[in-house]
Amino acid sequence: MRDVARHMDYSGVGCVVVSEGQGVTGVVTDRDLTLRVLARGGDADTPVGRVMSERPVVVRPGDEVEVAFDTFRHHSFRRLPVADEEGVVGMLTIDDLLLQMHQLTADLLTPVVKEISEPQRQSD
Repeated sequence: MRDVARHMDYSGVGCVVVSEGQGVTGVVTDRDLTLRVLARGGDADTPVGRVMSERPVVVRPGDEVEVAFDTFRHHSFRRLPVADEEGVVGMLTIDDLLLQMHQLTADLLTPVVKEISEPQRQSD
């Protein structure tokens, strides 16, 4: 776990995907480190395999964004690995989806706000 914590610190991330070959075998989060190691009196030499969440749920790069929304809706996690046959290709977070929704809303409302904000001409 010491190596995982150092990697998280160095990379500025709160989650590490554990893989073996091309398959995703687990996920370790900063929360796992805190609650499954430190809170239980464990130490930094605890093996990753004893802490990680095994067989994590993943989405595929070609999945519709609704698949990710549904996955987050039905599970209590904030990060979702994106993987294909060759392994992990990315990490999607609930924050990513919230920012995307915010941008879509702004894009939809911008023309409406512009129309409302412009003075209306009175015909004589």
